[in-house]
Amino acid sequence: MINYVLIVVTFIVLCIGAIRVMKRIKRKKQSPSPYIDALHLLLEGKKDEALDQLKRTVKTDTENIMAYIQLGNLFREKGFPIRAAKIHRNLLVRGELSDREISSILYHLVLDYKSSNNLDRAIEMAERLTNRAKKNIEHQQLLLSLYEEKGEWDKALFYQQSINKWRRKKNQNVLALYKVHSGLVFTKKGAEREGRIRFREAMKLNKKCIPAYLYLGDSYRREGRDNNAYHVWREFTQINPEGAHLAFQRLRDVLYALGKFSEIEEIYQCVIEKKPKAPNAALNLAELYKKQGKLDQALDLCRTILEAHPESSEGRYLLVQLLVEKGEKSQALEEALQILNGTIAQESLFHCSQCGFESKEPLWHCPQCRQWDTFLTEKKQ
Repeated sequence: MINYVLIVVTFIVLCIGAIRVMKRIKRKKQSPSPYIDALHLLLEGKKDEALDQLKRTVKTDTENIMAYIQLGNLFREKGFPIRAAKIHRNLLVRGELSDREISSILYHLVLDYKSSNNLDRAIEMAERLTNRAKKNIEHQQLLLSLYEEKGEWDKALFYQQSINKWRRKKNQNVLALYKVHSGLVFTKKGAEREGRIRFREAMKLNKKCIPAYLYLGDSYRREGRDNNAYHVWREFTQINPEGAHLAFQRLRDVLYALGKFSEIEEIYQCVIEKKPKAPNAALNLAELYKKQGKLDQALDLCRTILEAHPESSEGRYLLVQLLVEKGEKSQALEEALQILNGTIAQESLFHCSQCGFESKEPLWHCPQCRQWDTFLTEKKQ
């Protein structure tokens, strides 16, 4: 009888224990870990709540490396990059980190330091990251962007060449522009000869590299070598008639200094001959005719330009001036009213073909989208 009671009691105890265990398992299934909760909240865009859950996670599970990484990322996104860097940096002193974890930590440290404008430390972390996986194009691209931002053009050139190799692209235009920027660093320091070496290297990489010719001539002029400057810019108008107008003011100035200003007309005509549809050379020639008193020739040329480019504000302004000088005031008034009514743009600008950023001067590296060689050499009229 006693044995029977013991068996019953034992059975009841086991049943109660089993029920409790099942309840615990059920609770665990119904209540995911704070880390899983945090990931769901991040997907829903609830960053403040996710931050709280990640804080809970790292308190109870100090081995959860990804939770620390996500926690640091949230602090950076909320405007605390230094705190984010501290969290990520402390992870690197831990032992037994996997290669993947180390790479992830270094990557996010790059972002932390970049956000805090500490480019030196960002570059240091990016170099470590790149050295761990030298074939990783994404890491090389990240380091390249930092070198560009820092203005370390020779290093940027090296990594761009490496990326080109893996992608099997030459991308000579961008390489040439790196050389140009490197040359500008030297000329700003007064090292004109070193700067010119790099401008010529840029021209070898890309025969039509516009800024290389412009800045090479500028360097010669700063040293009083006007004849050299003239030949560089004249060569440029012959090689690149599409961008020749960017050298016109420089050519006018140097020809005036050399006492050869009459040669400018021939330069305009040569460019028009090579690129008849480009309006800039024709506009400059019409302006020259106006100054020489050849009003009929200037007027005919101006009307020809406007037939091909009716949206040209510069052409329309010149037409008004010529009509006034010719005494055709009623027609001049009609043209002026078009400008005032906004049918003609009042200011012409250069613009980036990628993001639309506008500038009064052509830029070779867009400050908004950070793309290279995207500014159209013709102004947006």
